[in-house]
Amino acid sequence: MEFVRSSPAPTCCLSAREQLNQATAYIDASVMYGCEENVTRPLREMKGGRMKMLELEDGRSLLPVSEDPNDGCNREEQEKDGRYCFATGDARANENLHLTSMHLIWLRQHNLLAKKLSQLNPHWDDEIIFQETRRIIGAQMQHITYNEFLPILLGAKLMKKLDLSPLKSGYWKKYNSSVVPNIANNFAAASFRFAHSIIPGLMKLLAGRNATPEFVQMHKMLFNPFELYQKGRLDETLRGAMGTSIQASDPYFTDELKSHMFEDSVERMKQPKLCGLDLVSLNIQRGRDHGLPGYVFWRERCGFKKPTRFDDLESFMERDVLYNIRAIYRDVEDIDLYTGALSEIPLQGSILGPTLTCLISDQFVRLKYGDRFWYETDQNPAAFSPEQLRQIRKSSLANIICDNSDDLDVIQPKVMEQLGENNKYVNCSEIDRPNLSAWKDKLSTVQMFDDKTDVRVLNLIVG
Repeated sequence: MEFVRSSPAPTCCLSAREQLNQATAYIDASVMYGCEENVTRPLREMKGGRMKMLELEDGRSLLPVSEDPNDGCNREEQEKDGRYCFATGDARANENLHLTSMHLIWLRQHNLLAKKLSQLNPHWDDEIIFQETRRIIGAQMQHITYNEFLPILLGAKLMKKLDLSPLKSGYWKKYNSSVVPNIANNFAAASFRFAHSIIPGLMKLLAGRNATPEFVQMHKMLFNPFELYQKGRLDETLRGAMGTSIQASDPYFTDELKSHMFEDSVERMKQPKLCGLDLVSLNIQRGRDHGLPGYVFWRERCGFKKPTRFDDLESFMERDVLYNIRAIYRDVEDIDLYTGALSEIPLQGSILGPTLTCLISDQFVRLKYGDRFWYETDQNPAAFSPEQLRQIRKSSLANIICDNSDDLDVIQPKVMEQLGENNKYVNCSEIDRPNLSAWKDKLSTVQMFDDKTDVRVLNLIVG
């Protein structure tokens, strides 16, 4: 398989090779807006704080189209029907249908909030509306990540111990300027790639709650965002995703990932077809490309006893898993981080083993404690007011999906959890939402000559 090494970060002297992160470390919605002004500006409408959208004849809006013929996604046969791939702040948005759908949902959310803010504050110009909307979107992403996603990975007990759960009220006071929020190399090249293990081989599309599901092989959804042009496909994709259980987090992967990655997309791009790629092998090789130390190094780094022989792994790996590792690696010190960490038995209340839990929790601790613009802190000049913060805490992925899907009208309140006694379907109208009235400027009317003029109230300190 062809393997392209990660670009090295420029340094001023000879030293160990380091890699350059092309995205920001922070959870700041840069996936939508991009990391640089030359990416952000072409995506903006420059009116009313809105982002550009592709408006279809049936009244639906999609992401703006990509005008780059060499983006690796656009297809001649689709262009003949007026269908193009999409442009966002992240070049990977077209990589799979679920990812593209989430980009679309969040872009619609931006324009929805921008419209409401402009109605509340008609005197705000495009720049103010855009920046304030972007600030709210970033805060909502942070809240949903730590309120809905992380508890599933780490478990409630560890979330509480590390103070990662969002507060119910007030400001969070633990910002630490000495904490470096950069993305750890082990996180990018190995740890967070655990999620590839939980991807099912068949993706579900669901036209309605009681409809017969349609199943599509995972690799056939790669670089195929054109499905979103079809009316109803967005809702089918969202319903299917919400109704699909993840696979177990373990060292076993669907054959879709091991043998068929990008198989169809290679054919559609009219490139020579060698074979489908093996994502697991690529992940392991990426760790070696980045020079990551082996698995036993990271276990010791996390405070666990360092294994010195294969027998030391018996207490936290299944017997058949350890048997396979023995058959592949000559020495316990040779075990790759990706292989060893995924092979551990999950901790109680989590879907991750102890090493992955350690490395992933470390990253999310630093992303919160080291971000001076964290949405819950008041230690930055752009802090939300207490009432604005109270409204942001009402944000959920359920209300984002309800407000920005095409016709979806029922949903489970906890989108990332299975349906159950405490997570039943409810009407979208029953899902709590932020009230943007907290963003209305407080204006005072004063007498100037014979006219009444609105001026913004300023807190002036007169010496």
